[in-house]
Amino acid sequence: MRRTIPMIAFLVVSLLGCGNGDRPAEPQQAAVDLDPEDPSILVRPFTAEEIRDEWVPGLRLLIRRGAPEEPKIERWTVVSADDEGAEIEYATIGEDGSVVGEARVSRSGWTELRDHAAFPAAYSSREWVRRSTPLGDFEGWLYRVADPSTTVVQEFFFVPSLPGAPVQMRIYEDRELVFVLEQIERLHLDSASIGG
Repeated sequence: MRRTIPMIAFLVVSLLGCGNGDRPAEPQQAAVDLDPEDPSILVRPFTAEEIRDEWVPGLRLLIRRGAPEEPKIERWTVVSADDEGAEIEYATIGEDGSVVGEARVSRSGWTELRDHAAFPAAYSSREWVRRSTPLGDFEGWLYRVADPSTTVVQEFFFVPSLPGAPVQMRIYEDRELVFVLEQIERLHLDSASIGG
């Protein structure tokens, strides 16, 4: 009986492996997190079709973005859309709620918007988390991007029921928060209200 205990222990260690010597274990990306069509990136949080179905004329987001101590408020409004993409108006909003400077309109394709969330699998991770945001408490996908050639770490939090831009984004440099982006309001306007 006593001889079988060391033998069982030897078998367990053999099956589990003894590590890889002096080298640290290499992080392995779970195959389920990789894009099936392009395994060099993580699976994206949304398809182009999911974004197209949500980003219809009248969708309006208020975004707080910039340095943490002095973020600006931007308003993004979908002014038109078709099968290929959307025209989005971007405007900076002052403290009184009025547009500062001139609003600009830019066209983006649905695949282009989808691919903003194409994160390199070699140094990115994805996990399901719960977060408090200005829009409310949500569960969703948190992507962390940490390029080993820099001291920058980027975090993007996407909520499945809110396709498109991240609900929150944080950029850290040397572990210090240097940039924030978060949705603070999200609504659908009727067509008569789009210009206002």
